[in-house]
Amino acid sequence: METAMNRLGVFLEGLPARVTVDMARRAESAGFDRVWIPEIVFADAFVPSTAVALSTKRIEVGTGVVGIWSRSPVAMGLEAYTLHDVSGGRAVLGLGTQAKGYVENWHGRRYERPVRAMREFLTILRRIVDLEETTYEGEIFSVRGFRLQALPTERRLRLYVAAIGPKMVQLAGELADGLLGYFYSVEYLRDVVLPNLQIGAARAGRSLDGFDVGVGLPANVGDPDRSIDELRGQILMFATAAGSSPAYAKSISAAGFGDTAEEVRERARAGDTDGALAAISPEFVDALTVSGNPVHARERIAAYTEAGATSVAVNPAAPHAFYPLYAGHLEGLTFPEFDFDGYLRVIGDTMDALAR
Repeated sequence: METAMNRLGVFLEGLPARVTVDMARRAESAGFDRVWIPEIVFADAFVPSTAVALSTKRIEVGTGVVGIWSRSPVAMGLEAYTLHDVSGGRAVLGLGTQAKGYVENWHGRRYERPVRAMREFLTILRRIVDLEETTYEGEIFSVRGFRLQALPTERRLRLYVAAIGPKMVQLAGELADGLLGYFYSVEYLRDVVLPNLQIGAARAGRSLDGFDVGVGLPANVGDPDRSIDELRGQILMFATAAGSSPAYAKSISAAGFGDTAEEVRERARAGDTDGALAAISPEFVDALTVSGNPVHARERIAAYTEAGATSVAVNPAAPHAFYPLYAGHLEGLTFPEFDFDGYLRVIGDTMDALAR
């Protein structure tokens, strides 16, 4: 597999749009290759992405990620292609299935067969953004007789799949232009993700040369002791998230912290916030984040690229922050007050530390 890309990205999550634009400019000046702008509860992804595209010149702009049940394939294609055109071909469309509660409680859609749903959505969307006449009768998504009336762009819009578990990873290898993974340990990337990407590629009879194997990780780079301590909440959040994706637990176990994660889960189930956080060792934090001093953080990124990632995206996390990922997650725990000034500090320090 070709591994020459080695892009460095940064997530800009939960910021007011005007601050997102400022931070994206800062990321571009620092030499980052891509910004990822998520869509959960903070804002939509496309308006801030468009503002970033109009305010920068070089950096790629990715939706990281947009849920496939949030829009019809046609609406998604219209928005994504418009962003791609406005950006001068710098857009990357990251797609995910997101959590069942998001889909059913917020969008009023039925969350069903996520791998099948992603297959259908991605197939339809590929045809739409390639400006093809599109008719597709799926089990979940259907489109009849649509063609996007637009001028071709110089660069084809790239479609990425957010995937943690093996089946979705296989689908990415089969149909997508890239993978946006999250919270992979190096071992999980090497032993689970890459083999399953190859399975998917073989199913389609294609090579993975040029395919972007992306890994996103919680980040806090600067003072080693403070950055490790401030990221414990992120480990707590994913170590207890078996209800969202059991693959998070497998990623942790692959790094050698399965027993510790079970202790964290037991303490969290008992409502012991302090005990759950205290059980997370500095080594546990280090194995699944980009943290510590700048030299060590660069070494951690290099470990992922050496294992087969072609892009790494850091996700600066607010100090001590954690929150439920789905209904019923982390019930009974005491959540820290969100530290916005601290969050801006972590974003800035992390980008400065990793500037190229």
